[in-house]
Amino acid sequence: MNILIEGWRGINHSFSLVNQWQILELLKISNIFFKDIPFISDRWNVRDNASGFEDDNNNLINNISPSMSNEELDITYRISFPFNFDSDFKSKLLFVFGNCEYKKLNNNKYKNDIPERLSENEKFFIHTPSYWSKEGFLNAGFRNDQIIVVPHGVDVNLFNLTSPIERNRIRAEFNLNESDFILSNIGAMTKNKGIEVLIAAYGILKRKFKNLKLILKDQSNLYNFKPNYIIENVAKSELNRKYGIINSETLKDIKIISNNLSLKKIKDIYSITDCYVSPYLAEGFNLTPLEAAACGTRILVTKGGSTDDYFNESMGFQIESDEKKVKESYLLEPKLESLVQILENKIINNTDNSKKIRSELVHKSFSWKVVVNRLFNNFKEKLR
Repeated sequence: MNILIEGWRGINHSFSLVNQWQILELLKISNIFFKDIPFISDRWNVRDNASGFEDDNNNLINNISPSMSNEELDITYRISFPFNFDSDFKSKLLFVFGNCEYKKLNNNKYKNDIPERLSENEKFFIHTPSYWSKEGFLNAGFRNDQIIVVPHGVDVNLFNLTSPIERNRIRAEFNLNESDFILSNIGAMTKNKGIEVLIAAYGILKRKFKNLKLILKDQSNLYNFKPNYIIENVAKSELNRKYGIINSETLKDIKIISNNLSLKKIKDIYSITDCYVSPYLAEGFNLTPLEAAACGTRILVTKGGSTDDYFNESMGFQIESDEKKVKESYLLEPKLESLVQILENKIINNTDNSKKIRSELVHKSFSWKVVVNRLFNNFKEKLR
């Protein structure tokens, strides 16, 4: 099968990372051609926002040839932002990757055509990574059979179990003690990530558990959202007035990482974490908890959203939430009391004996090989 990918590569934006993991698997089973699409920000570049891949994988990704004019293409696969809905393509079928975090396809998320017209196009398809996100494309007017749901995956050779000795060595690099109980979260500090709820829960529990520490890795090199801004919002909140969350003791044990990290360093954070906490409000998929679970780490995610597609009780726990409609968008409101109670009663005070089980579960069902084969089979099915 000949596949032309029109998208992003080389940087650590989620679309670019997903694209690159998919490319590494598609190269094994198909002929890949590539067309680079300009990034949406002039600040984004491979030097400052590197994807973190090792050189051998980078070389495979970067050495893909562009499509020649005489090449017969089966699939054009677009993965960039805004979603390019241009129906002028030279392959048999067009697939556009996209997600709808709020179950709504806003006009500024796509360009070059409209869902109402494209819903009649038998050669146009959407690839989205969760059923939560699929609802957004259905709400926009696309046909049900026009939307394929294929999840993201994890690199099983990278995101795997770390020995206790190695775990302690990495903790020492981060100036953490073996007795410290570590919560962490990696990603953009945008409103939908629920970081304010996480900091509030941490601050409440910190008064009781002095060994509790929080690691936050932001994406300020891409989005310019800083954790300090989030902390300032919590400091001004009613929760802080009620619980005294923000003080010198809580702040000294919040470790903020803003510099760009290799994927190996990301894995190190997962490996030294006792619980990866993602009290998100809206997500198209939410890959980082799945990667953390692949490393054997317990995860705590909002119930009712996109992570329902992959969550299993062996992975950890779900935060109770209420779904709320704001105008035409949908979001979840994770309950702070649920988050605090689960952390205290089910995680901090309980030994974790399921590291191997959860890691093996993720490896079996959500390796990039498994999920890309599903994507490839969808390509084949639609070509018939």
